[in-house]
Amino acid sequence: MAEQRLLISADPTCDSSELPRSLFQSRAFFELHAAGRGVFFEWAQGQRVVASIHFTPLADDLWRSPARGTSAGFAFEPSLSQEDLGAFHDAVLQRLVERGARQIEVLPAPMAHDPVAFANQVYLLRSRGYVISQCDLNHSMAVTDQSLADRMAYGNLKRLRKCEREGLHAERLPLHDLEAVYEVIAANRVAKGHAMSMSLPQLQTMADRFPEAIVLFGSRDGPRLAAAALCLRLGDGILYVFYWGDQPGYATLSPVVGIADAVYRHCQQQGLRLLDVGTSTVDHEPHHGLIQFKRGLGFTESLKLRLRKAL
Repeated sequence: MAEQRLLISADPTCDSSELPRSLFQSRAFFELHAAGRGVFFEWAQGQRVVASIHFTPLADDLWRSPARGTSAGFAFEPSLSQEDLGAFHDAVLQRLVERGARQIEVLPAPMAHDPVAFANQVYLLRSRGYVISQCDLNHSMAVTDQSLADRMAYGNLKRLRKCEREGLHAERLPLHDLEAVYEVIAANRVAKGHAMSMSLPQLQTMADRFPEAIVLFGSRDGPRLAAAALCLRLGDGILYVFYWGDQPGYATLSPVVGIADAVYRHCQQQGLRLLDVGTSTVDHEPHHGLIQFKRGLGFTESLKLRLRKAL
């Protein structure tokens, strides 16, 4: 059996090129948001990295994976045994305790991203005494040759066709339109009584650091953006809609339906396998209108969990 080692800093002799990682699990994303306070762990078998996870300390001696981002948790090779994944977890936990951790929180990717990885990770954490501290419904859709228009409910199809008749055609936008996209989405959220979770400078830093991962979309009404979306390409064939929304005043047209169609067509063109439009609940509190809207576009639910362990 190959020697197993816990790597806390990058070991240039170890190969991690085949380890499946999402954007949120990557070292670059971790370094951007941890601000030098967290720890990036890798588990090597021989000269190959087979698993990784990063943690960042927050308030009250809580260490979380990730500090920022919708999910992270363990990345590991599909062939890694539950025994070896458990050994990695135990080694990481010991190091976190040595650094003063009193609580650990892990946010795995939604079940639909990889049901097998989700099952193995949740089982591991529950077997190690973690409790489910938050449970949400996440909406996603497998990308197929079928058009989104054929998958959405009739009411949304009517909205899509009406937008087309009114000359509102959604399309991908260049990265230099980030500020305009942000303004539309921020106006939408303010109108609904919600704040943006990230500032424009923070998103600009993301775009500068990960230009290939940021994908923008907009629907123009003449020179004005009627709706917009900011998406993240997570890796492994997944596109995640981080923000989307209509400009206030466009409720009767609902051009975000056209945005959804453009995003889905982009996924088809790029050969992606899954489109994730995020959660529609806040723990046990459902947003019924949002759930019905996403169902009406053809998206289905899967679980998204947050697991916590007191040490």
